[in-house]
This record gives sequence, C-alpha cells and structure tokens, in this order.
Amino acid sequence: MKTKRSYLFVPASSVKLMEKALASAADCVIFDLEDAVALNEKQAARERAKTFLQNNELVKDVYIRINDITTPFWKEDVEAAVEAGAFGIIVPKSESSGNMKVICQTVTNTLERTGREIGSFEVLPLIETARGVHFAYDIATSHSLIPRLVFGSIDYALDLDCQLTPEGEELIYARSQIVNASRAAGIDNPVDAVYPDLANEDGLRNEAVRARKAGFKSKLSIHPKQLEPIHEVFTPSQQELDEAFEIVQAFEKAEKHGVASIAVGNKLVDYPVYKKAKNLLAYASLA
Repeated sequence: MKTKRSYLFVPASSVKLMEKALASAADCVIFDLEDAVALNEKQAARERAKTFLQNNELVKDVYIRINDITTPFWKEDVEAAVEAGAFGIIVPKSESSGNMKVICQTVTNTLERTGREIGSFEVLPLIETARGVHFAYDIATSHSLIPRLVFGSIDYALDLDCQLTPEGEELIYARSQIVNASRAAGIDNPVDAVYPDLANEDGLRNEAVRARKAGFKSKLSIHPKQLEPIHEVFTPSQQELDEAFEIVQAFEKAEKHGVASIAVGNKLVDYPVYKKAKNLLAYASLA
C-alpha cells in the first residue's frame, strides 16, 4: 500500500482533463460528478467517466465524487463507479450514519452483483456541513467500507455563514472534531479540504501545515500546480526521519535493559514519544 498525500479533483466533463489528472504527480484522482458538472450534463458526465475507467489502464487509484443522496443522480453514480472499476467514491454532504448506511449498502449490492470483492472499494464521506461535523463519529463508524473522512471547508463555511480567513481560525473546531472522531472510530487520519486560491502557493502551504499539525495526513487539490507544496508538507523531512530513527533505536536498546524512560538529545522519551516516532517511520515507508 502507498500512502495518499494528495487527492486531485478533475471534472468528469472532459476526457482530456481526466487524462491529464492521471498523468500528474497526484497520489490519487477524483473524477467529479457533483459541483463541477452542470445539471443537464450529469448523465453524460457519468457515462464519460465510466467509459474512461473501463477503457484506460489506471496507474493510480481513481475515486468518483457522486452527487449527494438528496438528488436523483446518486444511485446511478454509485453503480457506475463500482461497475467501471473505480477504487472508491467520495460522498458529498455526508450528514448522518443512516444515509451512509444506505449508500454503503448500494455499494455492497453492486459489488456482489459485479463479482468485485467487498474489500476492493472505499467509501469516503465528505464532511462539509455543521451536521456532518457534529455527527462525524457516527458517520465514521456507520460502515466497514469507510476507511477515512474528508473535510470540505468551503461548503462548511457557507453552511455556517462564516468567513474563510488566511489564518484559518474559523476551521479549528471542525478540523479538530473530524480528526478526533476519526481516531475514536479507529479509522485512518482524515483528508483536509481544498485550497481555492491557485495563485497563492504560500497560503496553500501554510494551510497544509496547519492541517498536518491538527492530525490530517493528506489534502484535496484542484490543480496539478498545488501538488508539489502538498507533498512537501505531508512527506516527513529527512530531519524528522533522522530524529525519529534515533529515538526508536535508543529506546529499544534501553527497553531491552528494563528502562522505559530515557533522554535522547534534549528530549525525554517514554512510550508515547517512542510510539509516535515509530508511527512516523511507518508512514514514511509508504510515502
């Protein structure tokens, strides 16, 4: 398994853009059937994405963002994603465990009908409303097909009628709630939201740093030019890896002699610090 630091959105309305997305440096790609597609183009975009997936060799995992469950499009979106061989779906406006169970059951039924294994498909809830943040734990534990949550800050700010700022203080609660719910549910670390300003690389990098500090391990992107700073932030630096390796080596040596609290450099190392260093090395081995 390879870790996923970046998820690149691309409209399913363009074969050329889907080809470019797959050829990019993104760790994985999301073919979008929701916000990037006009109402009268929904069916055409779905068929275009399905045909593309069935007729191209996929060099990376491809997800499909379906339309939300309140629309008449979602079920056919789900079935097309499974039938075409997508790696998973992104579920917008995820707000309740009940709705997620309905969607996951549709996925399961389609997997069984097409002969695909249950474990071959992921369902990623997009948490982008106040209700979604409030019920994040219930959503995270609603079905075994859900390995991680995804944060959508733009729709969340719209729902709260708050202002998105460069400092991101208005998103601290939502990010913390989503990370905490993920940990409590025993699933993977969540995926952070898109950064909409393509001309502000420093702003993107700063937001990615805040997200990583909060406990996110990856980030959505809307253009290939955003991938390099995202990867830079979510890939541990050599200095971090060297320090983690030193901690692990020293602690394991001390532990063999019955000691579980040591000093490495100027840092006190006990089991929590040791485990964090081990986790960092394990994560880096996948990157």
